[in-house]
Amino acid sequence: MTKQSDCRISHVLYRVSDLHQAVEKLRDAGFIVEYGTEPEKAYNALIWFEQGCFVEIFKSSTLPFWVRWAMKALGYQVLLDRMQLWMHAGYGWCEWSLESTTASLDTQKTLFRHYNRPFKTLKAKRKDVSARTLRWHLLIPHEVYFPFLMSPYVPNPRPSVINHPNGITGIARLTVGNQNLDMDFLKLLIDHSTDLELVDDKKGLQQVHFKGSVLTIEEILDPRK
Repeated sequence: MTKQSDCRISHVLYRVSDLHQAVEKLRDAGFIVEYGTEPEKAYNALIWFEQGCFVEIFKSSTLPFWVRWAMKALGYQVLLDRMQLWMHAGYGWCEWSLESTTASLDTQKTLFRHYNRPFKTLKAKRKDVSARTLRWHLLIPHEVYFPFLMSPYVPNPRPSVINHPNGITGIARLTVGNQNLDMDFLKLLIDHSTDLELVDDKKGLQQVHFKGSVLTIEEILDPRK
């Protein structure tokens, strides 16, 4: 197959039971952490790097029946399936995503259609900690172990300069299970497959490795500490 669409690894998601406690632990470990919106309202927090993949820490709980019913009725079963997978995975790494290098997902949608890969698209927005309204589009594949896709945030919220006190400058690679992951199709989308380390007999995101550091999010957020 010849690559037809350039995406990059966008971000990785780590689910926690207590967002504010997690942010405190991460800051104590030398990360600069930004809440997704006003701290008292936030359900997520971000660890940015000047380039490359960023980390999203988020808190979520089981959706009420009426919300699940409404999502099904509105045609968002594919999104509900993915969110339920996160719940079943427990706490820890649960998802990774790709981001288009262009302003839209039009090329990616064409590619999914050409290869008969069903998907759902939706628009998303949120106010960040600076009260800016961020907007982006999502492409959610029906294959729940395939990463979801997003367009770049508008406006771009990534800091141009960021120096984490622990000296970590970015993410070196992701360890991902190759079970139920179509690598041939993934290679049509992603422009840095060398950032991935595949392991057999596993599904989904397994580990995140920082550049020049053995520090891990799992160790920092270990509930036993």
